[in-house]
Amino acid sequence: MHIINSFLIAVSFISIIPVPEKFYVDWNNDNLKYFCLMLPLTGIILFVPAWLALWLGLSHLANLSTILRGLLMTLAALALTGGLHMDGLLDTCDAVFSRQDRETRIKILDDSHSGAFAVMGCVSALMLKTLLFAELFSCDSVSTFHIALIPLSSRLGMGIILAFMKFAKSTGLAVILGSSRSSCVKYLLVIILAVLLICDFVTGIILICIMLLWCRICSKIFGGITGDLLGAFVEISEIILLSGQVFAQRL
Repeated sequence: MHIINSFLIAVSFISIIPVPEKFYVDWNNDNLKYFCLMLPLTGIILFVPAWLALWLGLSHLANLSTILRGLLMTLAALALTGGLHMDGLLDTCDAVFSRQDRETRIKILDDSHSGAFAVMGCVSALMLKTLLFAELFSCDSVSTFHIALIPLSSRLGMGIILAFMKFAKSTGLAVILGSSRSSCVKYLLVIILAVLLICDFVTGIILICIMLLWCRICSKIFGGITGDLLGAFVEISEIILLSGQVFAQRL
């Protein structure tokens, strides 16, 4: 039952899909025990089908330009999360490029106001995703399997980082969601990563490299992870994985 509750929390948290009121559960330690594991599962059940449906639907709209299809794909993917991960990226850009000390940067992450770096980061991310999707739409043959792996991989990485990394502060969203993480969840996440490596070695290696680099950045600059840094990871990893698919098509 706790696994189901963790899944419901994950669905309501990282997607716009409404959970009926009768299924609402408390965010307590028992119900959050498997939350990290539910992130990739939510990716498989919700985001992979959604991305595939959008990709296949837009691929058949040959009368639209690739740029317009890329923009629609980007905006739809953004809408599926309610802008949650993009919000994390905006706060992260403001904090990282402020060039302040660690304590000040953490305070900036908590600030609800958006600065110039946040705006530039948002515009850059949306433009990059639009152009990368457009480039893939212009290719003659793009594997839907690899497209489906992108939302799964980004949320798998998010779950692994939340399960293994220390927290940058004693309070906050990451602490609430990850403080009850259990050792068995960590092992299961590693198994899922191993399965990804078997299914697509290149994507798995790229994901591992992104995770290691992001963990190092978070540790050096912030002393650990926060909810905003996890959201930023999803956006950045999706851009890098999309870039990998573009390079693979053009080589």
